[in-house]
Amino acid sequence: RIDNAGNILIRRRGDSHSHAKPICVQAHMDMVTIADSWTGLSARDFRRSPIEAFVQDDWLRANGTTLGADNGIGVAGALALLLDKSIVGPLEVLLTTNEESGMTGARSLNASWVRSKVLINLD
Repeated sequence: RIDNAGNILIRRRGDSHSHAKPICVQAHMDMVTIADSWTGLSARDFRRSPIEAFVQDDWLRANGTTLGADNGIGVAGALALLLDKSIVGPLEVLLTTNEESGMTGARSLNASWVRSKVLINLD
């Protein structure tokens, strides 16, 4: 499901033998589009210039920007949970928009849209 703000809600049914209550994991889809000063840019357009990752001294780094961990890692983690067969209870994944510059996705969310009584924020 996608609402008018662009928030996405994905539901996965629990195992038919599970009596667990649903849990919602939430992350935001936007990120700060920062660029290193040497690039001459104030922000980075990731549609035209994707993240170039590399390993340096055993650390994963990005060329000219951040790795997008806020909150790309939250989105990736939430999606990975949907694929995890060891989780037998029902799961909701809520991906919100515009957290970095106004929280409009979360602010416009209709609370009744989420069925879970427990929400874990992955930011």
